Amino acid sequence: MRHRVLAGTYTTDHTSRGIYSLQYEDGKVSDTHLFAEIDSPKYICAEGNLVASIASAEQGAGVALFDLNGKLLDQLSYEERTSCYITIHEGRIYTANYHLGQFSVIGIDGDHLKLINTIQIREGAGCHQVLFHKDQILIPCLFLDRVMIFNADLKYAGAIRFPAGTGPRHGVFTKDGSCLYLVSELSNELFAIDSEDYSCAWRMSVLPDGKKHLRDTAAVRLSEKEDRIYVSTRTQDILSVIDPAQQKLMQTHYCGGRHPRDFILLEDHLLVANRYSNSVVSFALNEDGTIGKEENLIEVPQAVSLAVSDQED
Repeated sequence: MRHRVLAGTYTTDHTSRGIYSLQYEDGKVSDTHLFAEIDSPKYICAEGNLVASIASAEQGAGVALFDLNGKLLDQLSYEERTSCYITIHEGRIYTANYHLGQFSVIGIDGDHLKLINTIQIREGAGCHQVLFHKDQILIPCLFLDRVMIFNADLKYAGAIRFPAGTGPRHGVFTKDGSCLYLVSELSNELFAIDSEDYSCAWRMSVLPDGKKHLRDTAAVRLSEKEDRIYVSTRTQDILSVIDPAQQKLMQTHYCGGRHPRDFILLEDHLLVANRYSNSVVSFALNEDGTIGKEENLIEVPQAVSLAVSDQED
């Protein structure tokens, strides 16, 4: 089946011009071209007929909104430095700002954006993601070793605490919401957290030989059957495959490049964005969920974020 994949990038060295579009078909990626010219779209998301990205402009940093053809609908600046994460949830955009230690909520009114609120947690908190569970909003804060919890009114409601030096970064809930799988950037661990009381059911290293505290673990994804967890670690240039039922590291696999910041699971393949090798690589997944052969590689300058948007541009 054919899919369109969008790649967010860093534009700091001027090799990239913004968001790029790729074609995925039968396990291979091809046809790289510019989807939208924008500064610093280092994280992107697609929802329905909209694409949203982190962005910066002369007047400051914020978010940009595009239609499915890459036309800029609106751009909103409200921060001094760019956020590191963006998502769309129930008609609103949410961003997390690593540098400023805050998360923001932006309303979408037709083709226009409006800042609803910015919640300051702590400058330098390392806010890295926005997660949703029931009527709660969860913000992993890397340098606080906590996931901060807020209610629907954006009021503080508690925290999930981790050992010092853990660095919680990204997480994913199971479909029924009963478990949160969360990876730590600093200690290179995977945590299984019971969402009933936010207690840790188990934890394990995502690196070979149980190594920890080598830093730079980044993204986490859960397979459709929820029987495999995939994790990237940037400076090790590896992708890890974990069996959560057995709490077992099944495999670590070379990412096909350098610095795998983000990846997605698409059909029976894994697509990874390798920033420092300026590439997106497609890997086949074996029947047991481990990573198999490299299908192909395509050049994308400073690719760091991937999202599926199936409407053609």
